[in-house]
Amino acid sequence: MNRTLKLIHFIALALFLGSIPAWIVLSETGPAAPPALLAQTRWYIHIGTWALTVPGLWLMLISGLLLGYRRYGLRNRFFQLKLGLTLVILLNASFVVAPAVDQAYLLAQAALPASAVGADFHAATLREAIGGGLNILLIVATAAVGVWRPGVRARAAGSIPSVG
Repeated sequence: MNRTLKLIHFIALALFLGSIPAWIVLSETGPAAPPALLAQTRWYIHIGTWALTVPGLWLMLISGLLLGYRRYGLRNRFFQLKLGLTLVILLNASFVVAPAVDQAYLLAQAALPASAVGADFHAATLREAIGGGLNILLIVATAAVGVWRPGVRARAAGSIPSVG
C-alpha cells in the first residue's frame, strides 16, 4: 500500500511541479504578440492547468495525507505543518490562480475580433503571476518542512529529550 501511495505521490508531484514551468514559459507570450497567438497560448495554459496542474495538486494532497497519516498520525507537528501549507497552496490555486487563468483565457478569446487586449487581461495575468509565485514559495517551504525536520535529527542524536 505504501509503495503504491508513494508512486501516486511521485506522479502527482511530477504532474503538478512539472507543468508549472511550461505555463511560465507560455505566459511569456506577451500582449504585443498577435491576438491569435496570445489566444492560443492562453488556451494551452487554461487546458493544461485543469488537465495537469490542478489534478496533480489534488492527487499530491490526497496521497500525501494518506502517507503522512499512515506514518505519523495526525498529532505529528511537522505533518500538520506540511498539511497546512499544502492546504494553503490548494486554496490559493483554487481561488486565485485558477480563476485568473480562466479569466485571462476568456479575455484573450474576446480580444480576437478587436485585435487588442485590455486592462482586464493584464490584471488577470498579474493575479495569475502573483498567485503562482506565492504558490512556488509555499511549495519550497512545504518541501523544506518535509525534508528538514530539526527536532527529529536532534532527538536521534540524543541532544533533545523526547516528550511523550
